[in-house]
Amino acid sequence: MSDTITAPRQRTFNVEQLVRFSPDKATVTEIVITPNSSIAVWGVRPGQEVFAHTHPDGQDTWIVLRGELTYYLGNGHKKIISAGQIDVAEPLQVHGAVNEGAEDAVFVSIYSAPSLKVVPASP
Repeated sequence: MSDTITAPRQRTFNVEQLVRFSPDKATVTEIVITPNSSIAVWGVRPGQEVFAHTHPDGQDTWIVLRGELTYYLGNGHKKIISAGQIDVAEPLQVHGAVNEGAEDAVFVSIYSAPSLKVVPASP
């Protein structure tokens, strides 16, 4: 998927200070990992993609903070999600996105499961 950067361990986080961008690909920064969930922030520049995937054992909730993304729903279906919107992918539901806009996109991913299993899927 992309490189993972780990944030310092604490309880309260400033997402805008933790988000990172790469000129090459979408970048994920793990904010916190507990026995029941992981929370990360993604920086997605125009043209970059979070590849379509599923999680067999957990729900992945995306909260878009900035910009907009073309969000993959599987079977060739997609929709636009933008700042202020939340999308919930249940276990085994395809999700991923591409930034087809002109500005950077930032979203928080809250993955609810004891371990992060990622299975590539078709958008």
